[in-house]
Amino acid sequence: MNRGRADGHTIRPLTWLLLAGLALNLLLVLPAWWRDGQVGSVWFAPEAWLLPALAALLPEGRSGRVLRLVLAAGLTLAIVAGISDGLVRSVLGRPLNVFIDVLMLRAGFDLIEGSVGLWAAIGASIIVAMGVAVVAWAVWRLFVTAASSARRPALLLLALGLIASLPWAASYLPGVAPQLPGMWAQQVEQFDQTRRARRELIVAEDAPAFAARALPGLAGRDVYFVFIESYGASVLDRDRYAGRMVPYLERWGERLDTTGLAVVSGRLEAPIRGGQSWLSHTTVLSGLTIDSQLWYRMLQARDIDVLTEDFRATGHVSLNLAPAIVDDWPEGERLGFDRVYAAGDLGYEGPSLGWVTMPDEFTLHTFSENIRPRFDAPVFAQIALISSHWPWRPVIEPTPEPSRIGDGRIYERWHGEGGDPVSLLFDPAAQREAYLESIEYSLEVTFDWARQLRDGALLVVLGDHQPTSVITGRGATAAVPIHVISTDERLLAGFERRGFVSGLVPGNDGQAAEMAQLRHWLRTDFAHD
Repeated sequence: MNRGRADGHTIRPLTWLLLAGLALNLLLVLPAWWRDGQVGSVWFAPEAWLLPALAALLPEGRSGRVLRLVLAAGLTLAIVAGISDGLVRSVLGRPLNVFIDVLMLRAGFDLIEGSVGLWAAIGASIIVAMGVAVVAWAVWRLFVTAASSARRPALLLLALGLIASLPWAASYLPGVAPQLPGMWAQQVEQFDQTRRARRELIVAEDAPAFAARALPGLAGRDVYFVFIESYGASVLDRDRYAGRMVPYLERWGERLDTTGLAVVSGRLEAPIRGGQSWLSHTTVLSGLTIDSQLWYRMLQARDIDVLTEDFRATGHVSLNLAPAIVDDWPEGERLGFDRVYAAGDLGYEGPSLGWVTMPDEFTLHTFSENIRPRFDAPVFAQIALISSHWPWRPVIEPTPEPSRIGDGRIYERWHGEGGDPVSLLFDPAAQREAYLESIEYSLEVTFDWARQLRDGALLVVLGDHQPTSVITGRGATAAVPIHVISTDERLLAGFERRGFVSGLVPGNDGQAAEMAQLRHWLRTDFAHD
């Protein structure tokens, strides 16, 4: 009888420790499954067993409670960072960088608010905060429970975790991998990359390669840079899209040719994926790879000349059409634009279309009809098109008679079409179809607008970044298509020397220059008559 009671007292603490280890193990390996895209890629995290055992072995009293609290806080942060890393990789196609990604919390809130509404954004924020609180509470309770466990079971689990952590043991046990050391090493590497990027930005401030330089080869000509939201190279490389997109581009290439326009196309490596379009815009303007919000802010805080200064020295007026901007945007002036036309400056009286404030067709039409005629001097215009922004609903059709576009009320019939954007989150096939339709719409209205080009104007159409991994699949590059269009073939010669091919379907030799090179190419090709 006494033996049975003893066994019962031994089993209970061991059971609690096992449950704590299983719970923590699951919390640590789930982010790895998300990151790797494979359930079971890792199934055993030794620290999930080491830490509860260590908590059980710590002394009683205040010092033990403080040490357990430190362990619990550290493990909670690691779990939250692991989940965040999976999210960042899924959306932006890169690892989490805790030093800079905290700056993106507001952008995430704004995206949800613009797509689904303010209360949805507030609700999502509350859910995230509650999730972090629940994880913190659960980890703390597991550690407190472990503290009441017998020491012999704790020593057994401690030994198990230590053995599983050894490299020689892990080599014989597939799926066994410590998670915390990898997370720590990843953030150390991210910190080192952050430090190097900061140094490059400081050096660029005094480098001749970034000093303003006139481009007489473009003097007297309008130059337009049109960024198409989420237009990535995956539409050409993935079979599910290429079978439809390649013939589409070929047809439009023939139409532009009959209009007398010369076209060459290539690929550029964007600095980001999945979002943060303004970083690609700023990369082109600066000639520097701006791949985080931190570098975006640092660039504006330093005295570095950008492409707008090159065009000012050439005699151009620099314009920025930014229909996605709904708040004050002092950054536009810091980036050297003479005029910024945000959403409220474009005269749109039609309905919002999901996250999209106005259709691309309206933006281009308004520029040609109402904005460009205001300036006698040649203009350099950066135009951001946003109809192909997530959640890709509703997708509207081009207006057969552009003269009827007016103030945009013609689009009222599309208000509320396309269903609930949230439902797309749970239907990847529907997301992919909606994405492709929206890209076709944006390209359709852009190429149709391009047929109005006259007087040797230069038009550069390019994607700002690849869409999320739901659309591209895992392992996709950061490449985006770029099309250079003009009535003057001579303007395209430099691009052809760099491997651009005739037409709207770029080649794919496996290499793409960085997007930051575009500014330097213009300076190389057009800084001399």
